Amino acid sequence: MGRERRFWFPLALLGLTQIGMVALQLLSRRSPAEDQSANLLLRPAAPPGVAQYGRAQWLSQDAFYSLGRGLPTGVAWLVALGVVLIGTAIWYALALRPVRTGWFVLGTLGALLAVPLLDLVGSWQFRLGDELCGPLLATLGLLVLAAYERSKLVLLAAAAFAVIAVVLSADLVGVLGSAAVLLAAAFAALLRPAREALP
Repeated sequence: MGRERRFWFPLALLGLTQIGMVALQLLSRRSPAEDQSANLLLRPAAPPGVAQYGRAQWLSQDAFYSLGRGLPTGVAWLVALGVVLIGTAIWYALALRPVRTGWFVLGTLGALLAVPLLDLVGSWQFRLGDELCGPLLATLGLLVLAAYERSKLVLLAAAAFAVIAVVLSADLVGVLGSAAVLLAAAFAALLRPAREALP
């Protein structure tokens, strides 16, 4: 299966989804002026005879940290991985035309349910932050794809993805760097001769 190079599409889809996720997060951030106006609207008046305090003491912690930010990183990763999973399932359904469509649909639904469950296990059991759970789940998906396609290229892309997005920089820079790696691997899969496969 690795010889047919169908795996270029999931690599490109994950890379493009990561770029879209970063763009949405950057566009949803407020400017400093908008943050100041939000402070004036959200901060209640101090009771008479009480000194004025900073906004952090008047707002709840959740409200304080939600100001000026886009989607939480964990939610953004879960949405991105769900989009990539559905897109990959549709791609392989069209490419392979599975005989047992019921099992194929059940497998896709199981994978979709596994993503938030694994995210919960990572955050609760292993105390991983939101910025690490998403890239680790994406790495796991890339490893599954590499095993299914028996592709050295996908395996190398998964290793580079993990190093950039998890080890070096688990932030927007890491997301963009790992997306560039995936897009480069997708182009390499399309351009090189289709003869690499794991034994």
